Amino acid sequence: MKYELVDNSIAKISLDNGKANAISLEVSTELMAALDRAEDEAKAVLICGDPGIFSAGFDLKVLAQGMDAAQAMLDKGMFMLEKLYSHPQPVVTACEGHCVGMGIFIMLCADYRVGGEGEFSFRLPETAINMPFTTMLKIIAKSHIDPRHHARAIIQSRPYSPETAAQIGMLDEVVANNRVIEHALMRAKELVELPSEQYATNKLNIRADEISDIRVSLGLA
Repeated sequence: MKYELVDNSIAKISLDNGKANAISLEVSTELMAALDRAEDEAKAVLICGDPGIFSAGFDLKVLAQGMDAAQAMLDKGMFMLEKLYSHPQPVVTACEGHCVGMGIFIMLCADYRVGGEGEFSFRLPETAINMPFTTMLKIIAKSHIDPRHHARAIIQSRPYSPETAAQIGMLDEVVANNRVIEHALMRAKELVELPSEQYATNKLNIRADEISDIRVSLGLA
């Protein structure tokens, strides 16, 4: 994972974990630490993947190592999402390609999501790969994806193009792929201009019910 402070105000966090940016226990741990660092020295967060892919989801190699390793990775991933969803600063994501599984959930936990044009797939594959949704994942998916697409996007594992992903709530806007990072930085800078304390208060108030239910499900409340 890479961390860079842009313009002394935006913490740019790049997942940077191999060709698929898989979400391992280590990636979740590093992302949580990066969010803490951002809260100390930045005013907003920008999370990026790589050209061609944001993230393909949980690390399948770890899932194949046995129940203990897989459960540790899954548990840490849920705690990471809770921390991201309740992060008080503006969080923007920049997706320059495919986004699958946990990659989608990282974006849904953000405040603003920018995607790039192209032949890319946005997909929640849980049903297709025979995995359940945790309480946390269910809350995030249902809260952000258009209810008319709950069956298709969440239950039926249907893939969506960037443009359609924007229509159903997985993205906020789609721009030319070579402008995704630039555009996402612009949106983050716009959010930095808002009163930071009031932004945090209003964000956490609006998400309070979901955060409470998530923390109960994780044994944090």
